[in-house]
Amino acid sequence: MRNISPFMATVSLLSLALLTRFLPHFPNFTAIGAVALVGGFWSKGRPAAMLLPLALLFVSDLVLNNLIYGSVSGGITWGYPGMVWVYAGHIAMVLWGQKARQMHGLIGAGHAVMANLVFFELSNVGFWYGNPALPQTGAGLFMAYVEAIPFFVSSTASTLVYGALLQWAYAKRSALGMA
Repeated sequence: MRNISPFMATVSLLSLALLTRFLPHFPNFTAIGAVALVGGFWSKGRPAAMLLPLALLFVSDLVLNNLIYGSVSGGITWGYPGMVWVYAGHIAMVLWGQKARQMHGLIGAGHAVMANLVFFELSNVGFWYGNPALPQTGAGLFMAYVEAIPFFVSSTASTLVYGALLQWAYAKRSALGMA
């Protein structure tokens, strides 16, 4: 069995996890949060490596927005409304993972919940800001947060599940021929 580098093992596992975006799934139950959080944890001490989870997310966004959902404009869609806020949330999750000292057990679960809470706060500002369906007031922002609670629960649950699977797979990478 041929071994591959730790970097390629990381790229492979994170890419495989992001494929969950292309499978039928419960709303927000994909490995995106786990890729950001665990990818940040794995890239600790290597600042440039923190870009890996974000680059993989961007590539999957391009595929979804242009090939799966189809571009309405007829050209390539590079972004979407509120994208800056969503990516700010993912950057926060990557940074959270980089600062974590461990990522297993109850401590890892706590990191998943807290990192998702930060993502929830940032991404919903982006959903609310400039949205004509919501009043541009504190009450409108509060309404955006309340309406997004089910998505927070789902994304947190998926970060817990997929984060545990990623950590398990990374620990077993030598048995999988990946280290």
